[in-house]
Amino acid sequence: MFTRVMTSVVGIPLVIAVIIIGNPLLKYVIMAASLIALYEFYGVVKKQQHPIVCIGYIAVVIHYLAFDWVMANYFIFISLVTMISLVVLVIRYPKYSIIDVGLTIFPIIYAALLFGYLVLLRNVPNGHFWVWLIAISAWGSDTFAYFTGKSIGKHKLAPVLSPKKTIEGSIGGVVGAGLLAYIYTIIYTQFWAFEVREQMLWIIIAAILGAIISQFGDLAASAVKRYYNQKDYGYILPGHGGILDRCDSLLFVAPVIYMVVSMVQSII
Repeated sequence: MFTRVMTSVVGIPLVIAVIIIGNPLLKYVIMAASLIALYEFYGVVKKQQHPIVCIGYIAVVIHYLAFDWVMANYFIFISLVTMISLVVLVIRYPKYSIIDVGLTIFPIIYAALLFGYLVLLRNVPNGHFWVWLIAISAWGSDTFAYFTGKSIGKHKLAPVLSPKKTIEGSIGGVVGAGLLAYIYTIIYTQFWAFEVREQMLWIIIAAILGAIISQFGDLAASAVKRYYNQKDYGYILPGHGGILDRCDSLLFVAPVIYMVVSMVQSII
């Protein structure tokens, strides 16, 4: 527990500073996190398969160095990655299989694309507000779910994937995320961007949707670890595991919040 707390004490101020400074620093930090996440994912699946890791790492670097073009032309980008992977499959057959190709491409989308929504969201008006809403939806709901489940949890949510999670805890996490989003918005708009308060309903909706989908993100990551009989993805964050262990729910929340923000901004 001490190690876990100390990691948070050191890490949280750094995260706050990076979010406040914004891009391009945030983009490069996210690129580093994506590369570490890719390394963790490949490290797990390499126990049974042989992903073409060099393609993955190069694709992630290109993704962030040419970020605006890639995000605007993602179908072209991922099509090129797919074709290159298949060409390597043909040239190096039978060293690689079609499963290896799939496991090469999937974590590029999972880590780089989903992490990339943090960069996109930071660039919208009042972007730092929305980036922190992602953290509130993901980690705030997780905290509320934990304490609610410990207090009144009786019915298992996903007994095979995560035996300790309960339906009561899940509901508590969603409600808690909505409450935290309301409190966060009130406090934030006391000092900055008062106009954001006019979007309170959408903020709460975004937080609730994020809290719901974050639980699927957590369980999806657990499903991969269960399949490969792995406890954690990595150990880079003492007491927390790897980047994917800490950010699995956040990866699912980021695109949801971005979609809600984009929709709201198109309406108003």
